[in-house]
Amino acid sequence: MNTCWKRSACPYDCPDGCGLLLETDGVSIKRVKGDSEHPVTKGFLCRKMNHYEQTIHHKDRILTPLKRTGNKGSGLFTPISWEEAVRQITDTWKSIIIKDGAQAILPYSYAGTEHTVQNKCGEAFFHYMGASVLERTICSKAKEAGYSQILGSTQTRDPAVLEESDLIIIWGSNVAATFIHAYERIQKAKQNGAKIILIETYETPVAPLADEIILVCPGTDGALALGTAHIMKERSLIDYTFLEKYTEGWQEFIDSLHQYTPEKTAQICKISVKEVEQLAILLGNAKHPSILIGSGISRHGNGAMTVRSIVALQALTGALGDPKGGLLGVMSSGRFFNREVITRPDFLTKPVRSINMNQLGDALCDLTPPIKSIYIYNVNPANVAPDQKKVLQGLMREDLFTVVHERFMTDTAQYADIILPADTSVEHGDISTPYGHPCVQRTYPVIPPLGQSKSNWDTFCLLAKGMGFQDPFWQMSNDEIVEKIIAESSILHSKWTENEMKRFQSGFGVLLPTPDPHDYETPCKKVQFINKFLPEDDWLPHYKENYGGNYPLRLVTAPHVQTLNSTFNEREDLVEKRGEMLLLIHPEDAGEREIVNGDIIDVFNELATVVFRAHITDRVKKGTVIAEGIYRKEQSFNHLTVNALLSQRLTDYGKASSLNDNTVDIRKRN
Repeated sequence: MNTCWKRSACPYDCPDGCGLLLETDGVSIKRVKGDSEHPVTKGFLCRKMNHYEQTIHHKDRILTPLKRTGNKGSGLFTPISWEEAVRQITDTWKSIIIKDGAQAILPYSYAGTEHTVQNKCGEAFFHYMGASVLERTICSKAKEAGYSQILGSTQTRDPAVLEESDLIIIWGSNVAATFIHAYERIQKAKQNGAKIILIETYETPVAPLADEIILVCPGTDGALALGTAHIMKERSLIDYTFLEKYTEGWQEFIDSLHQYTPEKTAQICKISVKEVEQLAILLGNAKHPSILIGSGISRHGNGAMTVRSIVALQALTGALGDPKGGLLGVMSSGRFFNREVITRPDFLTKPVRSINMNQLGDALCDLTPPIKSIYIYNVNPANVAPDQKKVLQGLMREDLFTVVHERFMTDTAQYADIILPADTSVEHGDISTPYGHPCVQRTYPVIPPLGQSKSNWDTFCLLAKGMGFQDPFWQMSNDEIVEKIIAESSILHSKWTENEMKRFQSGFGVLLPTPDPHDYETPCKKVQFINKFLPEDDWLPHYKENYGGNYPLRLVTAPHVQTLNSTFNEREDLVEKRGEMLLLIHPEDAGEREIVNGDIIDVFNELATVVFRAHITDRVKKGTVIAEGIYRKEQSFNHLTVNALLSQRLTDYGKASSLNDNTVDIRKRN
């Protein structure tokens, strides 16, 4: 059978949204490669997507609806028809609504796909139903909150500026695992003479690229930013011309810096005074400095304030207005599309309760009135939600009717009453809106859905029919809703040329308009050092201690280069390369506990005990332990994974997860 190449885009939770070329015979995907005509990713793919066809055609894909026949968690199911599945789901929901009200039903989703329609369409359905609303904040909402408190909705810089920067600070971002095309640009910048500084809690795979590495105590990055600002003030390294013209409250901020002496900063961060001073001198003397902010530093109790302090530091350099430098790491190309077309907030006609996704364990176990049904899609909470033991306890409830829309038998799917088969990104159309660069792409189906799998949109349309929803919204096809979103995104039609719109509609990646570096989208139209919309104690950026805990070692969860959160755990090739669940431990911390490399160890706190294999390395700062990657329960030693050790506490702003703000101790396993 003849084949041809079709365009698409990576749908996963990654800043890059790489352009794809897929070789197909119209029925299956034969090969995948990068699209060399994509203006940002330019043909390069990460190791995970190079063989995307292995995920699409994996032998373990769920291709028919399934009904539970065994105990919850047993993984015992029998195939049923879509008609039967929809009838059972909707009949159960109707009964719950009559008895307990629609708020007893909870949707739970996140970023299993980042494409516009499939990511967001469930919101309209559950708004229309009147179900509880999910606060989708598990990843970077604290980072966004801290950033917006000083820069509003101002767009951060295109990663292309990195190649023109003379100093790049990678602040808490493992770009080798999570932002591979930024990594490429940083490599080019270094070849051009740029100096690279890595600020982290351990030496990530990015470390070999760095000229200087500063390993801070987890959760103290804000103190380092403010201490650096103090030295820049003392050494007259601040761009006052920029401050006077483009900022508000700068004098008050500078006056507050006296408390962040080099000595105090070094003590808080557990680094040397020399490291603080050197950072300030390098940043203050750079002509075109860039700071790339990762999300990990915001997953602490002080996460938003930390990010705000780093942004304030960069403002002192004047680089926020520099077309060859500035800030990166808080961008969304989705802002150019009217997402209310798909989320339909107008369907939510009366107040309903909100439930934070980071507190799922409490919601399933302790909430009054209780949740009686949960619908899970685009996410795997049994693996990724904090306080894993409590989440699993909730999912085990016999009186909880659980529906999971999935492609594989994940740990979450094993607790379902009904599993609905989900398709992949090549089996439906959508709009790719990456959050790491300003390039968007319309995608089209490359092959028909495999088996009986369906997209989120088609599934919700079926469920809406079963519920008796009458609004014509649910009569639209997938292509029609995509067209409606594009038609109502006026900025595209006003800023793009006819040729750009044509290329976009033809499936090519197309760059969005680049804003003026001095176009600050804040209430005062300037960078706001002082924000009086916040509680008075937080008007100015300042250092807050994180939560910590009662155990001696700070636990940081980190991404693994072979997988993406719990995604790709079905890929045997990637899982094999990733290896066992390891805990990275400093030699002194291991020696104090008579642990040697390769030992099986208990990692414990008040929430759980999780079993790891010890990996002793000086890449880790003393007092900190690192767990890379998210594993399936069956890939762990005692059927618990790192999230069992993570609390449900939220950040200072943004109601985000504090996944990196927990403490543990370790011991050799008997």
